[in-house]
Amino acid sequence: MSKKYSKEAAARFWSKRLKSTDPLAAVLTYNAPKILNEIYDKWEKESLKMALSHSLAGKKALDIGCGTGRISLALAKLGADVTCADLSAAMLKHLKLEARKRKVVSRIITINSSADKLPLDDNSFDIVTCFGLLEHLPPPVRRKTMIEAFRVLKPKGKMLAVVNNSRSVFLKNSYTMKEQQRNGYFVSLVGLKWLEKICEKQRMKVKVLAANPNYAAMYYMLSNSAGSISTKSQRGIREILRQSLKKDLGAASTSKFSSILASHFLVELRKAN
Repeated sequence: MSKKYSKEAAARFWSKRLKSTDPLAAVLTYNAPKILNEIYDKWEKESLKMALSHSLAGKKALDIGCGTGRISLALAKLGADVTCADLSAAMLKHLKLEARKRKVVSRIITINSSADKLPLDDNSFDIVTCFGLLEHLPPPVRRKTMIEAFRVLKPKGKMLAVVNNSRSVFLKNSYTMKEQQRNGYFVSLVGLKWLEKICEKQRMKVKVLAANPNYAAMYYMLSNSAGSISTKSQRGIREILRQSLKKDLGAASTSKFSSILASHFLVELRKAN
């Protein structure tokens, strides 16, 4: 990076973005039709539930880069006591309001903190999640964030992260930023190889749990035209996306099909014995 990454500028960007659009678009794809963000959000949440597959009562969870709390609130609903870390004070405020509405505020703690320097103790969380954050961090900050996540994870705990796919035929020519923009925004490709390299150095095991090739293919076919599609056609599009989601949730996450078409992977990280 030729220009120093500004956490303050990033915090301002994400807080401003939340004020300018709906909570899903603020943390997912800003200009996408709402139905596309809704289906992607459901893929992440359903994949998360499948990865956990049991009650989290009595468990301590940390959601790094929690944003508006999509994943934090899902963890709290499953019974976990959730610490939610984010740079954006506006997003944390929104998260707290949502937690009250959903009657889980007693299980939510928010901390206004950067992901690469968490004010938290070593070995203190059973579960650490990081969804939709890594691609918005330049490599040096991203690497420090992963090391911090591993530091606070208990020896027998697990981390669940979503990473975008550097081999995706849809993404590889899109996320080409080399440095943070003047407005504070940054996005780039991450990929499984980058993650595996970091994990190997930190003695962490990586397992791919889910991918979204069917959704990704439909998304990139529809994203340029869905805004002009008639209201009458919206129901059909939503059903196509739902069927794509259903296929992704039941598909092999490591197939060749997934490796070139998926836009994102859900991965499980555990400390090696």
